[in-house]
Amino acid sequence: MHVFFSSFFPIFISMDSIGLLPFFIFFTSKMSPAKRIHMTYQIILVAGAIGLLFIPFGSLVLQLLGLKNGDFQIAGGILLLVISLKTIIGEEKHLVSKTSLGIVPIGIPMLVGPAVFATLILLKNNFSLLDITVSLSLNLIIALVIFMQSNTIIQYLGITGTQVLSKLSALLLSAYAIMMIRVGLSSLKMLF
Repeated sequence: MHVFFSSFFPIFISMDSIGLLPFFIFFTSKMSPAKRIHMTYQIILVAGAIGLLFIPFGSLVLQLLGLKNGDFQIAGGILLLVISLKTIIGEEKHLVSKTSLGIVPIGIPMLVGPAVFATLILLKNNFSLLDITVSLSLNLIIALVIFMQSNTIIQYLGITGTQVLSKLSALLLSAYAIMMIRVGLSSLKMLF
């Protein structure tokens, strides 16, 4: 049991499903409850597929392409910064395609992104693929449960409250994006 928790908690912390809930609400607040539920399943499915594929093949792909985890952090940070700044200044119309919302940016790079990728690589040194796969899968189920609660939260906040939370989330998202870029640059700087 100790082995399981030792592989579960690093993924739980790096995935940060609870911390992503305001961003999830930000991106899905204008959807109908049924569409939001559908989008939640899509997000978990895509993030899960990428994460599960990354467990056995991630290190190899990064090595073959000559990429470092910092490269992912910088690219993901820039993507999130552009999205958040467009929202803050009011250009929300073409932020993200409604059909790709589950893929970018919620599923990748927010739910399963650089932090989770780095964690999965590190866990491979100490745990079996089965332990890591079960830990990632359980964390995705937790994220699913948390995101499913967004309908209740949106009903409670109402239209004005949701709009305020949306703008505040966009501001926080921009700060998160800058942090991703900074951490990515720092990690690459250490390599030189």
